[in-house]
Amino acid sequence: MQNQEKETYKDYLVRKVTEEIGKVFEAKMDQAKKELKEIQYEDVLNKTEEILKNYKKLSEHIVLTDKEKETLKDETDEFHNKELENIMTGLFSEDELYLESLLKSKYQTKLFIDFINRVINNYLNDETKDKIEIRKRNILKELYIKGQKQSDFIYNNYEVDRTFYTDKDKLIKDLAPYFFSA
Repeated sequence: MQNQEKETYKDYLVRKVTEEIGKVFEAKMDQAKKELKEIQYEDVLNKTEEILKNYKKLSEHIVLTDKEKETLKDETDEFHNKELENIMTGLFSEDELYLESLLKSKYQTKLFIDFINRVINNYLNDETKDKIEIRKRNILKELYIKGQKQSDFIYNNYEVDRTFYTDKDKLIKDLAPYFFSA
């Protein structure tokens, strides 16, 4: 009888230790998930800031000069004339591949800029009288859309640098969900 009681006590200890290990493991997993979400959130904020920093360059990238448009039109016409022949032979010249790549890149950038423009316009067109919101919109317009230098902007619009950085961080946090919603 004593042997059976010892086994029961042993089973009890194993069960309790297993439960405690499970609780510790669950707590560590919850902590790891939380840390991962924080890392992902920081990554989204960094990517949002990069989008805003490069907005002006991307917008300028999709604008073609008249000469570029004419060259692309001529090359595109020539490409279409050779299309059937290329399909038959399965060969493309480097010029045609470059043209195709260039057109695709400009088109993808244009789609991306159109999306960003919709987000920015919705953000800017929302009515507000809140001073912080007005300052954030001013940052968006002057710094990211018009491309004013940050140091000049701070000098002309802020008495305290920290206020600018706080407003800028809030702006990025406001826009991030629109750029990276699931």
